[in-house]
Amino acid sequence: MPLVYADLPFYLAVAAFGFGLSLASYRTFATRYEWPMGEWHRKRPALPVLIGILALIMAILFAIARGYSNVPGAAYAGWSIALFGGLLAIIWTGILKVASQVSLILAPVAAVLLTMVWFGGPDALEYQTVRSEVRELRQLLEESGAISIPQAKEAAPGVQPTPKR
Repeated sequence: MPLVYADLPFYLAVAAFGFGLSLASYRTFATRYEWPMGEWHRKRPALPVLIGILALIMAILFAIARGYSNVPGAAYAGWSIALFGGLLAIIWTGILKVASQVSLILAPVAAVLLTMVWFGGPDALEYQTVRSEVRELRQLLEESGAISIPQAKEAAPGVQPTPKR
């Protein structure tokens, strides 16, 4: 039996599912059990529910796509997204109660990051600095012979020459 294929998109889908479900259902539980509600849940009840449903839909679409992929264990990962996302929603809403208000931020962030990783590929969230890009360009130009950067022949007294990287 193959293991569940878990990677960054899997974790983002679980987060989008759990936080989205928590956000979509929080007002129902808060009204029934007299939990405190934030301003959006009291004055604009449709907006948090809509945000939660959109995050939930993104997670479900990803789970379906993951379930039909040809990666070993992917079918189990598709079902696991719903299982672990539901568990996250139960814990987040049932135990943490008021902390589920943070889902107003976490659900859309998880859904947007999931979309970026899903459609942008695995390198979509890779962090690159300008310095590393310049270093790579310099190395490429030096290797091709387009430029040569002269090294200092003599260093000032007491100063070590910088080794070439």
